[in-house]
Amino acid sequence: MRLLARASSALAVAALLLAACKEKVQVVTPAAPPKPAATQGFTFTIRDLALATAVDASAARLTLAGSEIEAALLARDPAERAKAAGHVPTLDADRAEVEQAVARVTNGLDQPGAARVQAAAKEYAARLAAAAQAPSAPLTPELAAARASFGEALAGYRESRAAWRFSGSPPLGPEREFVEARRDMERAETGFMSRTRVAPREEGHEFDAASARMAGQMAVQKARAAAALLTPALQPHALRYTAAQEKVLEAVNAIQTARENEKPALARAYHAAKAEALAALADYFAVVSAR
Repeated sequence: MRLLARASSALAVAALLLAACKEKVQVVTPAAPPKPAATQGFTFTIRDLALATAVDASAARLTLAGSEIEAALLARDPAERAKAAGHVPTLDADRAEVEQAVARVTNGLDQPGAARVQAAAKEYAARLAAAAQAPSAPLTPELAAARASFGEALAGYRESRAAWRFSGSPPLGPEREFVEARRDMERAETGFMSRTRVAPREEGHEFDAASARMAGQMAVQKARAAAALLTPALQPHALRYTAAQEKVLEAVNAIQTARENEKPALARAYHAAKAEALAALADYFAVVSAR
């Protein structure tokens, strides 16, 4: 679980920055996520994890809507820029989903971080909606700052999960194999994104893209095999997650060799796949917690 939280926290910032890689305004780089709060004496359940992952999924959908609006606003063709307003209803619906997901978080230790995500999402959505209503105006530093703050809040929220101490027994059998395969896919994803946007590689530890790609493909195959052995209640969510995460890996792999003008579209493909993967994972955890 620590790997999932840390990988997601890094990607939260990286994905938001990729969405605006051609932006001509000052971009405010998010500060490092806050260190996880101490959780001594606190235990978390799989239900808590399901609710937190649902917040992640709704935030990822909002990120996708935001990237669609910003891509339209950055287009050279005035007719394409005018299409930004058409994405605002989806943006509003996704912002409302974030609020609803945050409202369902019941663990007192998790609520402050979720509330920060909600506040940052509201500000980012408001800035985007205003920009979409004035498509001929340049994107503002305030929008860039709101995007950065949203990424920072989401990264901090996900990173806080690295310190969680879970109650209950660890998964066994096919469920354990699925967890291991999921971690392998997330390691491959983190490796690609670390090389792309998150942090420079240390000298002497060059990233091997071919090995990461192969490891990701093997993990996808392992996840599919494990999912086929899961109970009927868990199987569809596991298969849905695996299919979406495979698309995530394809997107981050493609970004490695893409030209700069191709990266925004690939980033949007990444956002869409990641939102689907997180939603499937939230449903998977919810079924596990209901047993």
